[in-house]
Amino acid sequence: MYPDASAAAQAFAPARLTMARELAGWLKRDLAEAIDRTAAAVSQYELGQSRPSAETLSRCAGALGVPVSFFTAGRPQLHLDTAQAHFRSLRATTATQRQQALAHVELLWEVVEQLDRVIELPALDVGIPVGIPHGDPAATARMVRKAWNISSGPTAHLVRNLEARGVVTTRIPGLDSDTIDAFSSALHGRPIIALTYKGNPMRQRFSVAHELGHLLLHPEPVPGSPQNEREANVFAAEFLMPANEIRDQLPTPVDIAALKELADNYGVSTAALVYRGKDLGVYSDSTLRRVIATLTRLGWRTHEPVNSGYPGEQPELLRLAIELAGANDLTLPALAARLHIGLPRLRALIGLSDARPKLRLIHGAG
Repeated sequence: MYPDASAAAQAFAPARLTMARELAGWLKRDLAEAIDRTAAAVSQYELGQSRPSAETLSRCAGALGVPVSFFTAGRPQLHLDTAQAHFRSLRATTATQRQQALAHVELLWEVVEQLDRVIELPALDVGIPVGIPHGDPAATARMVRKAWNISSGPTAHLVRNLEARGVVTTRIPGLDSDTIDAFSSALHGRPIIALTYKGNPMRQRFSVAHELGHLLLHPEPVPGSPQNEREANVFAAEFLMPANEIRDQLPTPVDIAALKELADNYGVSTAALVYRGKDLGVYSDSTLRRVIATLTRLGWRTHEPVNSGYPGEQPELLRLAIELAGANDLTLPALAARLHIGLPRLRALIGLSDARPKLRLIHGAG
């Protein structure tokens, strides 16, 4: 049993147990099995109908990979549910997968809340107001490009621009799902766009632009709404591939090599570019089907090659904020202690690699 388990049991916060279980991607029955209790008992703990003993709480901590103090009350906690985030499809993901993704964002919000106490993060300013619906998706995309001083050509450094404008962008570590590209939420005044590690870098750029479209067009999320998803796609397509300039550059007749070169130039996937050509009336339905079949045969729908091994745009805001906070007495271990999480989990959450040097011993003869 953990030395501080008795004190943690006295200060037990039921919502913290739920959060830790969801971070692990577990159902109540999974936790019950791991701690040798019933699923009904776990439900009672999480509903606050009964309090786990110090021994039970120690088992929970060990099973879920958090310090036992994680389960204590006394610090701000955000609660998100599916209705407060933009998910592309509810049918393609399980409730457990969605809750695991949201739990990571909840914990990330606590990281940001702690950092905000020590340093001043960039103010939210994406060029047009967030929190009110902006109507026509393509027109909204053009407004944002103008506000960002992108007169023509590709939208460079999309993630960096968003972070400089106060939008937290992050990758969700350890999410076991092939069905979530990205999702977003804008509670408490600071939008968060969460990416997974699915897809190639160009597809991920489209996902980021898609989520920006949601934040500007749909202040009230309707998860899985086909209309909202179409509108966010229209926004992303116009934002990354403006109709008035991309239309005349699309190769006719269609040519895969030329499409690939143009797609790389604009930082999008070849599939996204050919769909754009279809939407703009440059390519017919039969041409679209033929090109998509070719891309599928080449394996490019999931693993399109990227020139020079380009790793894609990487979130930097949290890493830089952590460095600045460390220079102002909030070191990474101190932040982990405030959040009552282990240092490896915090590193993974904000996208830092494990920087510990490895000790290597050389076997000598004799």
